[in-house]
Amino acid sequence: MAGIGEENHKKRKLPQVSEIEIDVSAPEPPSKKALRKAKKKAAEPTESEPSTQAKPEAPAETPTAPQKRSDYGIWIGNLAFSVSKDDLRRFFTSNCSFAETTITRVHMPKPSDKNPRIHNKGFAYVDFSNLNAVKEAMGLSEQLLSGRRVLIKDAKNYEGRPEKSQGEGQNNGSASSTAASGRPPSKRVFVGNLGFDATKEVIEEHFAKCGTVTNVHVATFQDSGKCKGYAWVEFEELAAAEAAVRGFKMVAEEEEEEEEGDSDQESNKAKKPQKPRQRRVWVNQLLGRRMRMEFAEDATTRYKKRFGKDGEGKKEVSSDGVAEPAAIEEAGAEEKPHHTRSKARNSKPEYSRYDEGTVQKLSGAIVEAQGQKITFD
Repeated sequence: MAGIGEENHKKRKLPQVSEIEIDVSAPEPPSKKALRKAKKKAAEPTESEPSTQAKPEAPAETPTAPQKRSDYGIWIGNLAFSVSKDDLRRFFTSNCSFAETTITRVHMPKPSDKNPRIHNKGFAYVDFSNLNAVKEAMGLSEQLLSGRRVLIKDAKNYEGRPEKSQGEGQNNGSASSTAASGRPPSKRVFVGNLGFDATKEVIEEHFAKCGTVTNVHVATFQDSGKCKGYAWVEFEELAAAEAAVRGFKMVAEEEEEEEEGDSDQESNKAKKPQKPRQRRVWVNQLLGRRMRMEFAEDATTRYKKRFGKDGEGKKEVSSDGVAEPAAIEEAGAEEKPHHTRSKARNSKPEYSRYDEGTVQKLSGAIVEAQGQKITFD
């Protein structure tokens, strides 16, 4: 015990240091990110100090004041990236009768990169002071400018522009799935761009997130039985089909309220009903592939179009009174009823174009010999 006490007395004692004082009112020191930005800004040359690095000189453009848009303008496309505003002005003034003052505005959108050699995105807008100048400028369409034939149209002419679909802008991540199919909404949805490994069970389980699936028909190869890349999914409700075409379904999130001891706070929460938060459940991808969904025609509508009174598959009667089958595109198996397929298998081929003897030969029947025996002397 005496030895242990001696060792404790030999321990080194820490020197007494005064406490560190911290000024709470002092400003917060700059972060590493702020220091890096300040260092980078200090390294950049200012406007007064020209940079030492030699940069390629861009063709000088005439300084212009802020211009206002005119009611008379054109759109010019298929421009070379090296064409500048001055080149456009010279192109119109040299090939047209109006003066340069007739051009009131040249709007040439520039790309985001910092390449000084690129002056435009391949198109520009040019405004004029009168309508006659617009007509004269449009006459220069298909003329050469910097080795390219430019295309000139009226700035207010939107002919040829694709129309916006009704669901555009609502589906942020699946614009392809909301492409307008030109058909009214229905419970039957066409699904394209499927993988070859997709099966009926996998597709049904995937689209069950939208609603109850009543039927799934997968187009398959005859030899391997694998999916051809497309299928038809039929839902019980129209809202489920619309969610499938949209690519996602909105689902309300269930928030677990934390238990609080104060009864007053609980009563205040009960008085103010809160809207449930919603999240998107995406159904536009399956087996790593982005699918293409669009509304399909109902089976009854499709069948009436093909085999109805005025359908494509109606038999046409020729001039000699013989019924000949019309050239029909082979309908899908899901669009033909079972009794129609069974009749097609059991029906015998019609040889109305041939005579009776040829028909017997083609059918494989034994033909009795007819005619006289020829003998030679």
